[in-house]
Amino acid sequence: MKIDLVYNPAAGSFRQARLDALAAAFAARGMEVSAMPSARDGARLSGAADLVCVHGGDGTLRDTVQALGPAAGEVPLCIAPAGTINLVARELGYARRADALAAQVAAAWDRGPESWLRAPLYTLGRTPIVACLSIGPDSHAVAQVSAPLKRRIGRYAYVAAAMRQLARWPREPVDISGELADGTPFACSAEGVIASHGAFYAGPFRLSPRAGLAADSVELVTLHRSTRIGTAALTGAAMLRLPLDRLGLAEIRTVRKVVFDRCVSPVQVDGDHVPECDDTIAASGMALRYVV
Repeated sequence: MKIDLVYNPAAGSFRQARLDALAAAFAARGMEVSAMPSARDGARLSGAADLVCVHGGDGTLRDTVQALGPAAGEVPLCIAPAGTINLVARELGYARRADALAAQVAAAWDRGPESWLRAPLYTLGRTPIVACLSIGPDSHAVAQVSAPLKRRIGRYAYVAAAMRQLARWPREPVDISGELADGTPFACSAEGVIASHGAFYAGPFRLSPRAGLAADSVELVTLHRSTRIGTAALTGAAMLRLPLDRLGLAEIRTVRKVVFDRCVSPVQVDGDHVPECDDTIAASGMALRYVV
C-alpha cells in the first residue's frame, strides 16, 4: 500500500521527529510512505497513493481535500492529529501516538471499505467544509489571528483575537434562505451563523446533538442578534452541554442547502480565515472516506 503523508512544515505544531516516527510506523507495517510537504498555495500529492494520511489539523485536511479535487470521493483518508484544533480527528478517534495510529489504520484497512466512515462533503462555493464554518464575530476574530502567535501559543491565539474583538464588536445582519434536510424551504435573518458538519465545534463542544460527519446534512446555528452578552451566554451553555435552542440562545436547523443574500466576508472555515467568499453552502455530490 502506498501512502501520501501530507504535512505543513510551517505549522507551529510541526515536529520533524513526529513526522519521522509516523513514516517509520507505517513502513514497519509494509506500507510505502511518501512525505508530501504542503506549500503556501495548498497541499501537494503524488497522485499515486492508495491512502492519504493528513499529519495536521482541520485546515490541512481541508487543503488536502481541495488538492484531491474530483478524486476526493475515491482516495481514502486518515488523520494523524497535530493541528491547533483537530475536530475531525477527535470525532473519529484517531490515536496521537505514531505506533498506535499506524496499527489503528492498518487494522481498519484490513477490515475493508465497508467498515470505513463515509462523510458527505459540503462546500462553500468551491471551498470544502470538512468540519465547520462561521460568519459573524467569530469569523472576524479568526481573520485577526496572528500566524506567528498561533505558531507560538496554538489555540490560545484564537482567545487573544477574540479578546481584541470585544472592543469593536461587529453586528452585520445577513438574510439566509435554503432547504431543510426534508426539502422544506426556510428563511431567516441572523447576525451570527455557524454551519457545523462535524459533531464538534471549537474543541470538545457540541452545538447540536444531530451534528456528525456521517450525516448527509449540516447543522445551521443562527443568532438573530449577536451581542457580546448573548455570545458569552451561548459559549457558556456550549461548555456546559446545555441545549442552545431550548434556552433561546440560538435557532438550530438541520439543512442541506444554505444561501446568503450576498457574498459575506470574513468567513471562517475549519479554523482558518478564507479570503475567497461565496454565497452558498451545498452538498458537493461526493463523500469522503475515512479509514477508521
